[in-house]
Amino acid sequence: MFSKITNWAKAPHYPNDHEKTRSATLLNIIVWIFISASSLYGLLAPIQPEFRIRRAVIIIPFVLALFVLKQVLNNGYVRFVGTLIVFVTWFIFTAAMLFGADYKNPAYMGYIIVVVTAGLVLNWRAAMFWGIVSIITNAILIILGQRGDLPLSGQETPPFAFWTAQTVYILVTTILLSQATRKIDEAFEKAQHEINERKRVEAEREVFIRELEMKNAELERFTYTVSHDLKSPLITINGYLGFIEKDVHSGEMEKFDKGTQRIREAVLKMQALLNDLLELSRVGRLMNPAETVPFETIVKEALSIVDVSIQKRNVKIIMQENMPSIYVDKHRLVEVIQNLIDNAVKFMGTQSYPQIEIGSKIENEQIVFFVKDNGIGIDSAHYERIFGLFNKLDSESEGTGVGLALIKRIIEVHDGKIWVESTKGEGTTFYFTLPGKPE
Repeated sequence: MFSKITNWAKAPHYPNDHEKTRSATLLNIIVWIFISASSLYGLLAPIQPEFRIRRAVIIIPFVLALFVLKQVLNNGYVRFVGTLIVFVTWFIFTAAMLFGADYKNPAYMGYIIVVVTAGLVLNWRAAMFWGIVSIITNAILIILGQRGDLPLSGQETPPFAFWTAQTVYILVTTILLSQATRKIDEAFEKAQHEINERKRVEAEREVFIRELEMKNAELERFTYTVSHDLKSPLITINGYLGFIEKDVHSGEMEKFDKGTQRIREAVLKMQALLNDLLELSRVGRLMNPAETVPFETIVKEALSIVDVSIQKRNVKIIMQENMPSIYVDKHRLVEVIQNLIDNAVKFMGTQSYPQIEIGSKIENEQIVFFVKDNGIGIDSAHYERIFGLFNKLDSESEGTGVGLALIKRIIEVHDGKIWVESTKGEGTTFYFTLPGKPE
């Protein structure tokens, strides 16, 4: 029962309409102030005995009407209640002035409440309207009072009654103005939030533009590189077709066989380039579902794929134990480790005791994985270049030069990054980061 009364006494709340909720809260405060002030005035304000019944006849229906108005407010008729409250407030002060138009009657100060209430629970136009109405009403009443057309109070206002009225005016005006101040603060906060949001969007836009410019530059380099590297086998094929034609007419079949062999090699090279390009283009578009898998499992699968070249070169593999799990496309990460190990074996040089170490470490509170070899090493001037498309430091080496570009793309699609550290003649270490197991 008590909880029902408490819920009834609270202001109604409208989750999808902040302004309506604010007006309802303010009106709820005003209604309860009127109920409390009227009740206290009826019970405590001094009055001659013969007028007590008349006061009760006036105050009791007024308080009951306020309770009815409270129920109407709870039913959602916020604007109607607001308009009625403003009118009732104006009417009360006007009636008080009619029954005591001298300057000792504090009622004339109440029109301030009318204007402030209209502005907060309705809108600024209502505040302007009721402000003008109040000024005109006050002026008319004072003029009528001075002319003697209205009865004067005929006695000093009792001090307690005067203090009660002034207290109610000050209290109500303070509450209304505090609500107005809060509304202004909310407006400023909302404006500041919009400004910050706009700045954030602008910053994201700048980042997006820079990334787009980088992508465009990368696309230009890609286009140039692809056209150049794919053109080379075509030039070879075209040149040897001419030689073959001459060899056929002259009957030199040995040269004819060599020419067809070079054409076949050029075709195979072009096919390898196209396959690698197709594989690179698929990264980010055709990804397998991510899964949580121990990094050690990925390394073992990659080692099994390149086991022949490891055995052929007699490379010693050192793998850390208890490496962390990662949340990745397992197939793609096996491809990364396979390529890194294959590169390490390929560029081991004349090392008598070839060795590859695979593991992880904590750096700046982040897990960093690495593949380290003791091969020929890379000059620091080529650190960035090696991740470019078709960029081969040794033109005579096997492969198309897409491997490291593919590795970089896979790592970046996983929101990681990769970099290289090397000392010429002492070995190379590739470091990369990957996402851990999701919470």
